[in-house]
Amino acid sequence: MQMAIKTSQKVTQVLSAQLVQHLEILQYSTNELEQFIYDKANENPLLVVTDATVKSQYEEILQVASYSFKNFSAQYCGRQNNSFNPIEMKLAAKESFEQFLLEQVPMHKNLSLLDLKILTFLIRSLDDRLFLDVDLEIVANKFKTKVLHIEALLDLLQTFEPVGVGARNYKEYLLIQVDRDALAPKLTSQFIKTDLELVAAQSIKQLSKKYKTPIQEVKKTVHYIKNLKPVVTGDKFETIPYVIPEIEVEKLGEEWMINLNRGYLPIVSIDKHYVEILKNDPNCKTYFKDTMKDALLLLQGIEQRDKTLYELARLLVELQEDFFNKGIEAIKPMRLKDVADILGLHVSTISRAVRGKYIKTSQGVYGLQSLFTKGVMNISGKMDSIMYIKKRLKQLIDAEDKQKPLTDQQITTILSTEGIQISRRTVAKYREEMNIVSSFNRVYG
Repeated sequence: MQMAIKTSQKVTQVLSAQLVQHLEILQYSTNELEQFIYDKANENPLLVVTDATVKSQYEEILQVASYSFKNFSAQYCGRQNNSFNPIEMKLAAKESFEQFLLEQVPMHKNLSLLDLKILTFLIRSLDDRLFLDVDLEIVANKFKTKVLHIEALLDLLQTFEPVGVGARNYKEYLLIQVDRDALAPKLTSQFIKTDLELVAAQSIKQLSKKYKTPIQEVKKTVHYIKNLKPVVTGDKFETIPYVIPEIEVEKLGEEWMINLNRGYLPIVSIDKHYVEILKNDPNCKTYFKDTMKDALLLLQGIEQRDKTLYELARLLVELQEDFFNKGIEAIKPMRLKDVADILGLHVSTISRAVRGKYIKTSQGVYGLQSLFTKGVMNISGKMDSIMYIKKRLKQLIDAEDKQKPLTDQQITTILSTEGIQISRRTVAKYREEMNIVSSFNRVYG
């Protein structure tokens, strides 16, 4: 046997400890970042953390102290503050999930009185896992409306926090999580829908053979599924993490104002006195070096997170001005990759930036992830969002002659005259996704 030594070049990307922590901080939601800061402060004696509530109270005391009694009674008591105050939202340490969910309903505007009644009923029909515990046909009959109407409101409920609320079974609970993650492996949904038993048994070779996919990709997908958030169990009346928008966008005159909502976060600083003690102790040189590096990484990570979120918000206002003026119905198709390319960042960075974060607009509060939608090219060269196309499809069906309902081909032709070029099969696909039966069944079903 002849042996030989071969050399080859391979380029790999190695993330520095600094970049890893920056990305970790970037992906944290409001409440997660707050907890992370306190955890770091408990580990690192150089870090000083001032609680957001204490900070707010201190600022109020200074403000009150600066007034004379006359000015205080005339100006302070009489002033009206309509700005978003996250501290007030967090005063109640314990709320029921039911109350928590009901508080999210006003974030969604343009809901009719009937919609509000149905949403409230659905929320009160959740079991201890926050799964829906009532059949949609029963709800439709109760409120004298169509199952399609109930389905649409359930879809809305399933966008609420916590992730997975409103699922009807364990598979749907997992699929809701996958739908929110743009970086989920491509076969994840299919594995969950049809082969969850094989995933649980870790039948890697069998899945690889069935889907004609490399074993490494199957392992990655199975690992991803096994690490999805487990089902909430037990008492629903536990501490609730409030939904707090990181970004506020407001139009003043012709200008858009972008504000990062930092009022809820504690102030983080470095204890100069403790620095001097450790710095001058010859026995603590290594310890001082490590703790100082860790403290600076935290401060830099928070600063970098703010910078990325601001740049993202600025670009969203530029790309989605119609949405900020008119609401979700005016949203344009936009992909994570499109935004990443413009900002010169990796798509995974943008995915982390939008994960679990919210933006407050004059139209309501929206998850950043909900602003990224797919689209279809129309004859003018522009993109129509799939959300808009589905809405138009439903309008056509709602307005059709009930004795002679529109076929998929007729709908395709109508959309084509409006500049929306999609196939009959795509129309059928969207119709089925909206749980609308075929024209034959709409007459005889």
